[in-house]
Amino acid sequence: MDSNIINDITNFIFVGKEIDELSHYDLLIINADFAEESVANDLKLMLNKNIINNNTLFIVCESHGNTERSSATILINYLKGKGLTNKIIIDDKYISNPEILKNIDKLVDINKYDRILRIAKDFVARRWFMNASKYNFPVDKCDFYGVVDGRNISKKDWYKSETGVIQVMKEFINIGQQTINGELSIK
Repeated sequence: MDSNIINDITNFIFVGKEIDELSHYDLLIINADFAEESVANDLKLMLNKNIINNNTLFIVCESHGNTERSSATILINYLKGKGLTNKIIIDDKYISNPEILKNIDKLVDINKYDRILRIAKDFVARRWFMNASKYNFPVDKCDFYGVVDGRNISKKDWYKSETGVIQVMKEFINIGQQTINGELSIK
């Protein structure tokens, strides 16, 4: 694949921040599906760097339709093992981006929070922000931090594997189809 095309796709899909670019957050909305240990390690590092503190509220979204394992429980166990004692709200009703955005007020008063960090798989950042804008989520006080699961689909490596290319192209399809259907807007 041409390096200009790779750069264009990367810059469109992967709009999250690196850990050193993060500020301080009082609310985290976390999807840790199949990357629970990695998320726990990153959150411990964020605590050590004062990106979060013990008063930061965590909303942990349960995995999508997976009844064999509870990613929320797995993540919470890792967090306890790392000494993180933050208040946690487990969400198993409003899991997908549109659902959590439409229903955030059923979980917290979003206006109480100054800085929000959305944590999910690295390659869903663009769709998150497009959905957030649609639902009037306060994107001006929100950043995105991408985690990488076992498939190693990251900003720097997505194009190096067939799995990465397929998943990132699926994101283009999802964004395109949702835009065509009027669910998302590029404006």
